[in-house]
Amino acid sequence: MLLLSEQLKIDVKNYLINFDVNNSFGVTLTLQQGIKNQKLDKISSSQNLRHFLNVLNQKCFGNQSKRFNKRLKVLPVIERSSGKRLHFHLTLENPFPNDPNRFSYLINSVWKKTKFGHNHIHINSNIDEGWNDYITKFDHKDDEVDWMNFHS
Repeated sequence: MLLLSEQLKIDVKNYLINFDVNNSFGVTLTLQQGIKNQKLDKISSSQNLRHFLNVLNQKCFGNQSKRFNKRLKVLPVIERSSGKRLHFHLTLENPFPNDPNRFSYLINSVWKKTKFGHNHIHINSNIDEGWNDYITKFDHKDDEVDWMNFHS
């Protein structure tokens, strides 16, 4: 018999495996683990990602992002690496299918300007369903979907 948390992880993974990856990027965003006297935790990580997505949506959609709540589809998963560093894996909709370099540039420039944004960013513009399987592996007990920033 599986523990409730193990069954929940399986159910979440089965739900998210169908998240649309057509015209999407696989993005890994690393975080500074602390700045000044503030140590990074899951709450501040999520807030930092929220800010990133708000700015990115504004840059991609202009006033429509606020006026009509137009947003990118995003599947965010927060993980703790074996070295205990928090980072995000995202499946992120590309709003510029004819110009993927433009979107890559925006991701890089916006993330680096966030409070906890770290320079190490990995962007894959060619993903398939295997990416969602990879990011929902939930290897560590506190790996989870950031539901506050999820948008489908």
